[in-house]
Amino acid sequence: MLMLLSMTFKNLVTISDASMEFTSGLNVITGETGSGKSVLVDGLKLAVGARADKTLVRPGAKTASVEAVFQLPNGSETVIRRELGAQGRSRIFIDDTLSTLEEVRTTVHGYITIHSQRFTPVLLKPSRQLDILDTFAGSFPLRKKYEKVFLQWKENILRVKKLDSFLLESETSRDLISHEITLFNEINPSIDDYTALVDLRFSIKKNVEQSSLLQETYEALFSDDGISTVLSGILRKLQREFSGKEELTELISQASIAVEEAVNLLASDISDLEEAPVKVQKIDSRLDDYSDLINRCGGTVELMLEYRENLWKKLEAFTDARLERDELVLLQPALAEEVLKNANKLTVKRKKAAKRLAKLSVAEMVQLNMPHAQFSIKLNPPESLIEIEGKPLDSTGAESALFLFSANRGIPEDSLEVVASGGELSRVSLALALVVADSADSSTLVFDEIDAGTGGETAHNLAESLLRAAKSRQIIVISHLAQIASRGHRHLAVTKNYSDGMPVTSISTLDSYEDQLIELARLLGGGAGAEIHAAKLLEFYND
Repeated sequence: MLMLLSMTFKNLVTISDASMEFTSGLNVITGETGSGKSVLVDGLKLAVGARADKTLVRPGAKTASVEAVFQLPNGSETVIRRELGAQGRSRIFIDDTLSTLEEVRTTVHGYITIHSQRFTPVLLKPSRQLDILDTFAGSFPLRKKYEKVFLQWKENILRVKKLDSFLLESETSRDLISHEITLFNEINPSIDDYTALVDLRFSIKKNVEQSSLLQETYEALFSDDGISTVLSGILRKLQREFSGKEELTELISQASIAVEEAVNLLASDISDLEEAPVKVQKIDSRLDDYSDLINRCGGTVELMLEYRENLWKKLEAFTDARLERDELVLLQPALAEEVLKNANKLTVKRKKAAKRLAKLSVAEMVQLNMPHAQFSIKLNPPESLIEIEGKPLDSTGAESALFLFSANRGIPEDSLEVVASGGELSRVSLALALVVADSADSSTLVFDEIDAGTGGETAHNLAESLLRAAKSRQIIVISHLAQIASRGHRHLAVTKNYSDGMPVTSISTLDSYEDQLIELARLLGGGAGAEIHAAKLLEFYND
């Protein structure tokens, strides 16, 4: 099991520099009211990952620190050190390695439980009562499993509702977007296409402007008295009337062929020019379509294409929402079944544990001098608007817990908040802590002045209860009772003095009989009678 071996405090409120060592079994810390005992608990809380408070730094000091040495279940030791700056900055180390609060909590999680008189009223909260029951029942792993599925089921429902609302509200815009996408699909615009259309139109218009020159050239080359006819006539005469002029004939023949090719090209261009008005009309019609889209989408081709991309994204969002919604609806029955299955398992464990916890708690209350105590646990449906198959559920299950109590025979049980006095509430809280400790994993229990308002026979019985619990775990008790202090396996005394106008808390281990006798007598009120009573306590319990 994990055990707290020692603690060292520096510049923590009234403590300048002090340390204390613990043993297995029952460790008791005593001291005058205001001497700084509760500061020790605050320091332990810091060491196990509690929220830091800069007001804990001793006035005038820049930093405060708490160092706790633990023996781990495997027998090795680990050191946790928490440093707190006066400006509020906090650091925590595990074996001198800078760590996180979560890592520290994981290291000591479940091993240390701190019970404080200051937090006894928390017991009145139904949520705390259910936590106590689940701790006793050992059902927290199942509860976490349930909570995970429940939250998934709940988030699933909320998500479906959100998707339904989105799909309903966007129905009109979805139709409009589909229509706009159809317009884009008809044109199928692109920057390359738009640029090519503009260039082609410019080229055609330019050729049309040059058509007279082309026509004039064509006629000069191919008319009845054109160059082509003249060259053909000359070539025939040369071939008929001259011999030995092959080179000249070849050149004129090549010229004639070139002219014919030029005529063919001109004929093709002139033919195209005749179709130019139709081509320009088609191009202008397509450019008009582009212009309409460009004007609607920001004024440039790039903005138009970006607009189209956003339309597709919006349409995809509608499609994805529909698909997601359908998938979630299909998943819902299986999640609901899983939630109910785990809720029913929790209910079975809680019902069984509630009876046993009530029985053991009553036995412990009797030991704490409440001989007529009555205690039971009522499981009620949670106050929730969420239901599955008619069963109300919340994140903790299908029930809430209500602790019912009566300190007197013949008086009906009622909720703790209604019937328990302050002293009774403290003893009920202590009884529950002792009972639950036997079923919890905590190997170190810390009780901070939970014996307030207790004395006489009850004090003896409380000491016996703590000793029983200390047989299987380490107990650390801050107490004002000599009956408890006299039973400790280790007794630590806290005193407060003043130095240079500042309070200084000191801690000492009472090893000798004389030191224990003096402290017990102080707890009993002082004087000769107190010393005699203290001696009897030590002699009785040491025997």
